[in-house]
Amino acid sequence: MTDAQLDEELIAALRKRGQRVTLPRLLVHRHVRRSDRHVTPEQVHAELSPRLPSLSPATIYGTLDLLDALGFVRRVSTQRGGVTYDSRVEDHHHVICRNCGRVQDLDVPVDARAAERAARGAGFYVTHAQLTVSGLCEACAA
Repeated sequence: MTDAQLDEELIAALRKRGQRVTLPRLLVHRHVRRSDRHVTPEQVHAELSPRLPSLSPATIYGTLDLLDALGFVRRVSTQRGGVTYDSRVEDHHHVICRNCGRVQDLDVPVDARAAERAARGAGFYVTHAQLTVSGLCEACAA
């Protein structure tokens, strides 16, 4: 997608919710949606702050959470307490290294309906379910 297409998509979603369109939101959206990897808020800040020195870490965190709420990215929590964001929002799963925190997509069919039913039975409104496999990546296992 071009910058203009990405911007139009975000602008429409923000206006629908009555939220402001800002340059930092547009830049973070473009950056994360174009990323070919899972990104942390710290990585996004380090990569964008040379272009916009006034961009604060708090703005990055807030924008990424907003993009997750809008469905443009998916938040992936790691066992070590870290958070990464994935621009791939269609159903898929992840493997996470418990040593270095590396996150990688897993493309395997998993029927999560039973887990979703159980979550609804426990009073949760389910937005999506994903399987997270933990272990050691090849480099950490060596």
